[in-house]
This record gives sequence, structure tokens and C-alpha cells, in this order.
Amino acid sequence: MIPLSRYLLVKSVEKEQKQEQSTFYLPDDVVINKKSYEVVEVIDVAAESKFFAVLKKGDLIVVEAHMLREIDVFGAPSILIEDNYVFGKC
Repeated sequence: MIPLSRYLLVKSVEKEQKQEQSTFYLPDDVVINKKSYEVVEVIDVAAESKFFAVLKKGDLIVVEAHMLREIDVFGAPSILIEDNYVFGKC
């Protein structure tokens, strides 16, 4: 997939996290300590994006987590974010 219209194609950067075993179950819609930001790796940048000349494949960026858009096109999952929701480069 090639991003267009100021979007960045990214992938999640998973850090190893220790998760404690809970002694009770919560409903699926309950969110605990959800971060407002996430670190992602740049895969591609739309030519229309203001970051086209600044970001390249493999760069790590900090983005607004709830603005990540996960889509599935012909069975290939992709994650997109608009350039307005990029906080910075790591």
C-alpha cells in the first residue's frame, strides 16, 4: 500500500512489557492505563505530507495513539496516521 493525502504508513513498535496476572476479569470495553501516545516505525510517507523530506523508512516517531487507523485492504493489514498527529521523531 502506498499512502496518499498526507498520510504515513507505519507499523507498531512492540516493547517487552511485564504484565501482572489479574485475579479478576474485566469487561472487554474497560481500558486501564491506556497511553495517549505510541511509538511507531515509519514504513512510507505520502508525497503530499509535510514530513516527506524529513522522515524515511525505519524512523521511529511518536504519534497520538487514538488517531492510528488500522485498515485491511485485500487481506493485507496496514496502519495509517495523518501527519497532523505526529508529535516528534525519536
